[in-house]
Order: sequence, then structure tokens, then C-alpha cells
Amino acid sequence: MNNEEKILQLLEAQQEEFRKINDRLEKLEEHAEVTRAGVNSLLDWAEECGNVIKFPLPKVK
Repeated sequence: MNNEEKILQLLEAQQEEFRKINDRLEKLEEHAEVTRAGVNSLLDWAEECGNVIKFPLPKVK
């Protein structure tokens, strides 16, 4: 195996690692969206509860 073949093999391995990393990042982005939606729902619920029980809960900034 000459140097060019070795370099090509290394580049192919590196590209595969980049693909794996990109897959993980996409999953993290999906989970972040779900978490954000859940947190926003909880904040809305807390605000409604504060209005219903006449006890103002602190606003989250």
C-alpha cells in the first residue's frame, strides 16, 4: 500500500467518523426541541396556576 492509498483510507475513515458525529448532533437537536417544548408548557402551566390560586408565582426570565 503506497502513501496515497494510506491517505485515502484515512480520509474515508475520517468521513465515516464525521457522519457518526452528525447523526448524534441531529438526535441532540431533536431532543433539545422536545425539551424546550416541555419547559415552555410547564412555564405556561405555572403561570395559569398562579392566576387561578391568586398567588402570583415569580416570572421566569
